[in-house]
Amino acid sequence: MMRAISVDCQTVSPTDFSLSLRDVTPASFARQQVQLQLLDLTGIHPFISGNKWFKLKYNLAAYEAAGKCCPLLSFGGAWSNHIHALAYAGYQANIPTIGVIRGERPPELSAMLQDAESWGMQLEFVSRADYREKDSEAFRVALRERLGEFEYLPEGGSNVLAVKGCMEILSGLDGNEAPDFLCCACGTGATLAGLIAAAPPETQVLGVPALKGADFLYDDIRGLLKQAGYADSGRWRLILSAHEGGYGKISPAWRIVLSVFVSAAGCSWSLCIQVSCCWRWKTCWRRVNSLPAAGW
Repeated sequence: MMRAISVDCQTVSPTDFSLSLRDVTPASFARQQVQLQLLDLTGIHPFISGNKWFKLKYNLAAYEAAGKCCPLLSFGGAWSNHIHALAYAGYQANIPTIGVIRGERPPELSAMLQDAESWGMQLEFVSRADYREKDSEAFRVALRERLGEFEYLPEGGSNVLAVKGCMEILSGLDGNEAPDFLCCACGTGATLAGLIAAAPPETQVLGVPALKGADFLYDDIRGLLKQAGYADSGRWRLILSAHEGGYGKISPAWRIVLSVFVSAAGCSWSLCIQVSCCWRWKTCWRRVNSLPAAGW
């Protein structure tokens, strides 16, 4: 039987790494002897989303070990889970944080940014044109002139320490047979790089980008693996056609797919990302194994 595992990175506790591996095999998969399991990180912590905790874990440890006292600065949009998680982690650890937010400050902040500000994060809004320069040295110099000294954390918290942390996600597979496929949605690529580095040699890793035109992630992920000192197994690929025109886009048809899967599997998924994985797994295995086009 072919086994595939998806990683649902919604919430995880910073202290409890007892992860749940759940069987969510649709009937159409089972008829073709394909088992689908969900490595479930949900429901443990209300504010620090699962992969965000793993990405922040060693970054926060390095910050504290170095005796830093300047703010920890990072980047994101109005609905950034990373900014939300960083703000809460800083609040809990008494670490000052700054969030550089894409776009002008709106009359009313998003719920995510309201939370972040209430947890003490300093919000700095920049134009979209300036935001595109966020990784340039000139932009960082300008930020330091404006904000003072800070510790830099890339957008999404994606760096070599994030890759190291995300390798630990697969501790949830300990004691289980290695899957044929490991599937995960991806944004900046650090989580997927960690999964690639930690995956068993017999497992192929599939990443489903939430963004349109995300083929740049191939170079980004290879770069993260190289910088972190992990070998690129080559047993991974990206499914680039799973977006609905861009991040967060979803059609009525996709909502139906999600509702059917949630009803069948008894789990809750992020509308803007995980449904893309859900549909593309089905599409891929239908092509490979002649799965029926309709119904789960």
